[in-house]
Amino acid sequence: MQSAPPDNAVTYKLVVVGDGGVGKSALTIQFFQKMFVEDYDPTIEDSYIQHVEVDGQVCILDVLDTAGQEEFSALREQYMRKGDGFLIVYSVIDSNSCKNTRQFYNQILRVKDRKYYPMILVANKIDLVHLRKISEEEGRELAAELQIPYIETSAKVPPVSVEGAFHELVRAIRRQNQNPMPLRKKRKKRRYLNRCRLIVHIQCQAQRSFGIDFDRNTFVKDGKPFRYVSGSIHMYRMPREYWADRLQRMWAAGLNAIQTYVFWDQHESVKGIYNFDDNNDLVAFIQLAQKIGFLVILRVGPYGCGEHEFGGLPWWLLRDLTDVQFRQMNSIYLNAVNQWMSVLLPKIRPLLYNNGGSVISVQIENEYGSYPACDHAYMGYLRDIFRQYLGENVVLFTVDGDGLGYLKCGTVQGAYATIDFGPGANINASFSTQRQYAPNGPLINTEFYPGWLDLWGYKHSTVDTADIVRTLDQMLSIGVNVNFYMFYGGTNFGFTSGADPDYKPQPTSYDYDAPISEPGDITSKYMAIRTLIGKYLPLPSVPIPANNTKKAYGSVQLTFKQSLLSYIKSHSPHCETSTYPKRFEELGQNQAFVVYSTVLSNPEVQGKVLDLSGVRDRAYVLLGEKSIGTAYRANSSSLKLTIQAPGNRETNLNIIVENMGRLNFGGFLLDTKGFVSNITLNGQILSNWTMCTSGALFDQAPTDFNANQANDFDPNAPSIFSGNFSVTDKIPSDTFLLPTTITNGYWPKGVAYINQYNLGRYWPVMGPQVTLYVPAPWLKPSASNSLTMVELQSSPCGTQTTCSVELVDYPILDKPTIFEAPILYKRQHRDNHLSDN
Repeated sequence: MQSAPPDNAVTYKLVVVGDGGVGKSALTIQFFQKMFVEDYDPTIEDSYIQHVEVDGQVCILDVLDTAGQEEFSALREQYMRKGDGFLIVYSVIDSNSCKNTRQFYNQILRVKDRKYYPMILVANKIDLVHLRKISEEEGRELAAELQIPYIETSAKVPPVSVEGAFHELVRAIRRQNQNPMPLRKKRKKRRYLNRCRLIVHIQCQAQRSFGIDFDRNTFVKDGKPFRYVSGSIHMYRMPREYWADRLQRMWAAGLNAIQTYVFWDQHESVKGIYNFDDNNDLVAFIQLAQKIGFLVILRVGPYGCGEHEFGGLPWWLLRDLTDVQFRQMNSIYLNAVNQWMSVLLPKIRPLLYNNGGSVISVQIENEYGSYPACDHAYMGYLRDIFRQYLGENVVLFTVDGDGLGYLKCGTVQGAYATIDFGPGANINASFSTQRQYAPNGPLINTEFYPGWLDLWGYKHSTVDTADIVRTLDQMLSIGVNVNFYMFYGGTNFGFTSGADPDYKPQPTSYDYDAPISEPGDITSKYMAIRTLIGKYLPLPSVPIPANNTKKAYGSVQLTFKQSLLSYIKSHSPHCETSTYPKRFEELGQNQAFVVYSTVLSNPEVQGKVLDLSGVRDRAYVLLGEKSIGTAYRANSSSLKLTIQAPGNRETNLNIIVENMGRLNFGGFLLDTKGFVSNITLNGQILSNWTMCTSGALFDQAPTDFNANQANDFDPNAPSIFSGNFSVTDKIPSDTFLLPTTITNGYWPKGVAYINQYNLGRYWPVMGPQVTLYVPAPWLKPSASNSLTMVELQSSPCGTQTTCSVELVDYPILDKPTIFEAPILYKRQHRDNHLSDN
């Protein structure tokens, strides 16, 4: 039950007009009763009264839903005389209803005897995408001609912009009332009281406000023009102990804002269980940034990309959604999004600048114009969720590449359209594109690339500092708001790195050739950028922090502990049988490994072809516990394995499948793991599989090894090694794990751990990354520390059960690779087919 409205609440009489069958009643009922009615008797007149809060002011809405039929035209005029504002509704699947909006518009002005009166043009039924006849562009052109606001809606569950339509009409009425019109005497007192209260509200908030001044094409902070120069940083990609260190380095560079992602999967890795502790403490991170002096630009998704596993979406969506795409109007997906946002967004609202916090803007989705769904209803749905939880005053925005094809699908009414591009771009052309969708307001480059991402097997990416400074100078000279993506990249610790389309996985390091390096060092690029920023903004009077100490802790001796196969089978939290192989997600497995086992009917396998074409991502194949080969989805020649096992009578076939990271970008995100097709031997389907998951065994360093397995060492089979080393320092230093021995070369491929911490994947034989960053806070001072290697291919020390690695004081991120072609900027190499469409 609603509480009573305040005594001075103003009543607004709103009238809904339009042809019959356009959905006027459905919109009104959805707004008042939060339900969708599909079958409804034609309306002559329905009236609804309810008090609502719009922009912090409580008012009473008296809404009249009128008949659309021509025979009720005279009766409709009676209602129009009483109306304070009008929603003129047409259906996007009915061309005549759109044409007839002019008649309603002219009728209202005639009845009111005005040249202007508060009206909203409402394009309804946008959920009927395949039946649509009137485009959004045509609707906007009509609204511009009539000089009234335009909004697209759908009353169907989940509703799109229904509340926004009624609220926008209230705003239009209030704007009109600021230029007094002849008023009925009996209402004069109420309106006067309301205006007084509104003035007081504005005066109170004037000390703390952030928004867009569309007349002056600028942000306005506390009533004054404002421009940000920002840098991206992600709290997940560094230990919490280094949050302040990295933020202080960014502050010293002259930045006045930071930009950061919220990765959904980091907070809800198990459906319905939320984690905002330790490195996931978003509120603490934002409050720390504010304490240092930063404003915060927040990117909350639900999808984020960011070269993060599955773009930040939680893996369990792939279990629940097996036959549909994401990021569009799908009830299963949207129910999960709704639940997540109902947890996340209430945490953010108190952190908004207008509420005393530091968050000045919030991004909807991410680069949606690069996703083929192009679902405007979905984007509108997200906008409405954000407004519901964050309020009407927060600045919402979208970001897309600087091509019209991106902005066509990536923008949404009610969220400010921004673009991204890197050094060397024609900034006049780029911002001309932004102006097509944001004709007034600030110029914004939400992702300006001072570096670029790496891919396993491809040359290390670098971006020339002179090019960065040149383009940055061009932007700052014309007042552009710019964010560096990334200013500090950090590390994809654990299993958090993602993959690009055609399956190109990303390495553990997210150094990004950023102004601040992976271990937090100040670079020459940083200094050049800082100097240029000082040309346009005052630099803070703080010293630039010195680089943190690095230390070489030397060689660490490791000992074979147990084969990976036996470890998983003996520690697995879940095994099950099935006629055919199941996917990771069906088994409840997120990351790491699953063992697939079957018994061959005939031990004579020499020379036979094992077809593993459906593997996602990498398979380590064993007969018994003896390795017979590897298959990798990105190497088609490896997927059909000719078995070389002369004299072998073993019938137990074991396949360890590794998840190397889910796709985080592109048009097809349905990247399930395990096997997506059956396994065959000489064309015969293999069946009767037992599957054992690794659960969370490898999220932290594996322990509790079976001592009886120590003598069953096969140097060519996946194995676990571990050893200890001493740190004598009272304050440890950063170091780098070099996965190589002095005499035997690289450890080929695997996962490494310091103490309980998962450092991430190593793959030095592929490159370009060789070393793994070991942050000092993860080392135990004046104590023994453990180092564990899960080696997936073969021990570099052959038949010896001991082997070594090195801890050095320098990184290696640029080893020569198989593919030397440089990686170009995102808009060019990832999806340039969309840029001009």
